[in-house]
Amino acid sequence: MSAMWQGERVDLDAYLTRVGHEGDVVADLDTLRRLHIAHVDAIAFDNLDALLGRTEVPLDLDSVQDKLVRRGRGGWCLEHVVLMAAVLDRIGFTFTAFAGRTRIRTGNKFGPALHVALLVELDGELWLHDVSFGAFGPHEPIRFAENSRLDGDFSFDLVREPAGEHVLRFLRPEGPAELYGFTTDVRYPSDFELLNHFCLTHPRSPFNHRMILQRTQAKVRHLLAGNMLTEIRVGEPVTVRELDEAEALAAPEEIFGITLEMADIQTLRKTLAGP
Repeated sequence: MSAMWQGERVDLDAYLTRVGHEGDVVADLDTLRRLHIAHVDAIAFDNLDALLGRTEVPLDLDSVQDKLVRRGRGGWCLEHVVLMAAVLDRIGFTFTAFAGRTRIRTGNKFGPALHVALLVELDGELWLHDVSFGAFGPHEPIRFAENSRLDGDFSFDLVREPAGEHVLRFLRPEGPAELYGFTTDVRYPSDFELLNHFCLTHPRSPFNHRMILQRTQAKVRHLLAGNMLTEIRVGEPVTVRELDEAEALAAPEEIFGITLEMADIQTLRKTLAGP
């Protein structure tokens, strides 16, 4: 196990219970797939701490485990990766972290590299293992190779641009949507701290001025940005609708499976109500 990823400190049994995983776990592709599917189904993307007046979002493993595993919360991508990296390290996987520049909502290829995910090595091959991108992200690992495809109810591919960036794309019926571009430059937990500070405090952060919740389940994906709820279902047109204040306040638990304490619900109610 790596001291960097702290696999010896993760409560593996509690994590497996939280994501509903049953059976043995070993460092192989079947386990990686099953963990990926279970994780994204159970643990939502959640930026609520930034809206609840928190001055920091701790990234130490104990804090992340307490929040995502024991208290039933979600978290943003950095927290997901801290937790998943510890789990994979504990099981015996070999992997590195990388950072990507999100394109799906901005179309900007040159924005800050705020998204993080993992590349896992198995039997001489690399697999992109991304449990933290949210509603548009892959439901299981995708082989890291040029023109690789992941086919299923929701399909994805990887392409490489002339400048060398790899791009993960969501293959929609109306055409591919670029999710993010990335290189394989290795990122470390110390890099996460800088990204975390930007996401929480910077005026141009996309995560600190409105509620963003996302959940990726087998047949349906949900994204709540502000009070606009997007629902993506297999074989159906994408729907977008505006939630009223009561619906938005209920959405974390009812749609995204996020457990909030009563004090946080009251604070969120005041935030949603505005000045």
